[in-house]
Amino acid sequence: MNWHISRTPHTVEAILGLPVEAQLALLDLIEALEVDPYAVSEPYGIDDKITRQAPFGDHGLLVMLVNPVTGRIIPLSFMWTG
Repeated sequence: MNWHISRTPHTVEAILGLPVEAQLALLDLIEALEVDPYAVSEPYGIDDKITRQAPFGDHGLLVMLVNPVTGRIIPLSFMWTG
């Protein structure tokens, strides 16, 4: 299956607002998610196979929706605590 992460203008702007270290780590995670989101993420709350979380870098966490029907990954939030 071909996976694609949704890159809205808001998402791109938020990524560019992160420190460079976080941006690079998040871009590496996005690349891995587009190969297989289930391999690099874990359930967020109840394991519904849709709402997932994945760490990036040493201090980051991405929460997303993974839609197996459309192959879309939609970021809900990401944070960098470093």
